[in-house]
Amino acid sequence: MPVTDIAALRLQHQQLLKTAFKKPQDIVAFFGAMQAQEHANSKWGIGARLPGCTDADIEKAISNKSIIRTTAFRGTLHLIAPADVRWILQLIAPTIKARMGSMMRKLEMDNALLQKTNQYITKALQGGNHLTRKELTTLLQEKGINTDDHRMNHIIYHAAADGIICNGPLSGKQFTYTLLDEWLPGTATLNKQASLVTLAKRYFISHGPATLPDFAQWAGLPLTDARAGLEGAQSGLKPLEVNGTAYWMAAGKKQTTPDTALLLPAFDEYFIGYKDRSTLIDMQFAKKVMTINGIFNPIMVQNGQIIGTWKRTFKKDSVTIVTDPFKPLKKTGLKAFEPAAQRYAGFLGLTLHSFS
Repeated sequence: MPVTDIAALRLQHQQLLKTAFKKPQDIVAFFGAMQAQEHANSKWGIGARLPGCTDADIEKAISNKSIIRTTAFRGTLHLIAPADVRWILQLIAPTIKARMGSMMRKLEMDNALLQKTNQYITKALQGGNHLTRKELTTLLQEKGINTDDHRMNHIIYHAAADGIICNGPLSGKQFTYTLLDEWLPGTATLNKQASLVTLAKRYFISHGPATLPDFAQWAGLPLTDARAGLEGAQSGLKPLEVNGTAYWMAAGKKQTTPDTALLLPAFDEYFIGYKDRSTLIDMQFAKKVMTINGIFNPIMVQNGQIIGTWKRTFKKDSVTIVTDPFKPLKKTGLKAFEPAAQRYAGFLGLTLHSFS
């Protein structure tokens, strides 16, 4: 298979060409989890794959608990389907905690401290209470807990990984935290091997063609665990070999790939979901998408290739979109992205003020 076909197949499997899904939660469940570090961008990550879906639809799905927002893979926020939350947390918690170990020691934090903070947080949130990060920080400070120098990050990470908290409803523009057992009681767990296999199936079906290292990085798993998951899932996947590298993807026929011009959000699965991104972007431009401080910019995707970034600014009832292609585009090339800009504006319930 030519390398150029990898991007075309990823467009197909990532539901960016066509989808049979009807609801935001169906897209999230299909992916297993979708990165949600930046809330507005994570919603467009769903909307870009679900024609007719609006920002308000996704907010409703989160508020009515059809989608759960919590810290998961790699210690970052993700959107997860309710049925998947507990087995995913159970699977990834040991790895998250192990990777945080050295920083924890540097910050002079230990398990005894985290057990104490978990208890304080649990007591404060019991009975359906919802508190913002700032409110939780104040609470712990009043209990004599040092929350300086990134300590609060670790307190929140561990409480989420332990399945104690998840994001609750918005308070103004700020997410609150709530008790997971009260927000989402009674969902099932799986044993480790079943979890690995289930996660591998979700990943390779939604992200394929992808490699074992791609999967391991996306899930934040050790290669040994990622390999065990892939081996258990292989019977339902299709293998490919490109330049001596093994790829795996969903079985089935390749769709015809039309000319595509997409405006995808920052932190989108189309870019962030792979360790090796060289089939999707000329790597000399990768730093324009992923900055040195870990910030990801929204991306322009043309026929599967990432060719630039874009920004949006808002007025009361409209949005302005400005593109920044890595190389100059002809007028016809830029105009090809205008329908995507119109779709984004419609997703937000706004008019497109200007596009350039």
